[in-house]
Amino acid sequence: MKENFIHKTNCRICASDDLVKVLDLGKMPLANAFLKEDDLSKEEHKFPLVVYFCRNCSLLQLLDVVHPEILFKHYDYCTSASKPMIDHFRQSGERLAKKFIKSKNDIVVEIGGNDGVLLSAIKDKCKVFNVDPAQNIAAISRQANIETINDFFGSDLADRMINDYGHARLIIANNVIAHVDDLKDVFTGVKNLLTDDGVLVFEVHWVGNLIGDGGFDQIYHEHLCYFSLNALLSLTEQFGLEIFDVELLPIHGQSLRVYAGKGFDKSEAVNIFLEKERKLGLREAEVFLKFADRVENNSKKLRDLLVRLKNEGKKVVGYGAPAKGNTLLNY
Repeated sequence: MKENFIHKTNCRICASDDLVKVLDLGKMPLANAFLKEDDLSKEEHKFPLVVYFCRNCSLLQLLDVVHPEILFKHYDYCTSASKPMIDHFRQSGERLAKKFIKSKNDIVVEIGGNDGVLLSAIKDKCKVFNVDPAQNIAAISRQANIETINDFFGSDLADRMINDYGHARLIIANNVIAHVDDLKDVFTGVKNLLTDDGVLVFEVHWVGNLIGDGGFDQIYHEHLCYFSLNALLSLTEQFGLEIFDVELLPIHGQSLRVYAGKGFDKSEAVNIFLEKERKLGLREAEVFLKFADRVENNSKKLRDLLVRLKNEGKKVVGYGAPAKGNTLLNY
């Protein structure tokens, strides 16, 4: 399966090669690639899962990239399977529409909108488009009467959308930016597709939570990037987009909701949060190396416990099959 992944040698935000290997989790199977009974006798495909830190822009990232067609053309996760996520995205959609949408002719594009939960909450207020590469998920989105483009978002698709529909006043991307290898192509598309007064709003899991209370279960092949606000500033400024507001949300442990556009007054929340990250040391490789030591120690404690329980003739039963659980069990 070597042809199905590539190894990068440069940071995907700033192209620096000043990269520090932080945590090597070995070769892992894909988190959501659940095996059927008929597959148990076959070799399970595994890919390197190694985390690196960029000393230049502070992005924590994977450099071994599994082909996105493998990961996302069929996708097992549906937003509507989780009541808390339904509530979160409906409320988010209604709030963003109230804040940024001016007329029913305004266009809202959601990148990786999954089964359309957020857009369903605002489709009567504006023109909505869901861009999602998963064929099975796109079909569900269309059943909810959401105009759905079954493709990966990038600059080429953005140009086609401008030609077919016009520019978007609001682009939303929740829990999808971390999945993107070619960030520059996606943000070029965002920049081109937005109106001059348009806004990009996106949510990403915060790296401060990952190395703090959140643990390392967020690390798997779908998640190529683990963002700090500082790293995101390095990304957005390359495209003339200014981060003008940020919120810390209790989603997936803790997530950042980031607002970016042109000519907006910058909230003091941005500087306050950057100072918070500075005090936590999120721009220093040493902080992440200490996190890796904690992961190794916790992993050893768990393995030792399981071996002891087995030697004592006891049984360990696992319940549930989340992606995060798969990562933990394979390490």
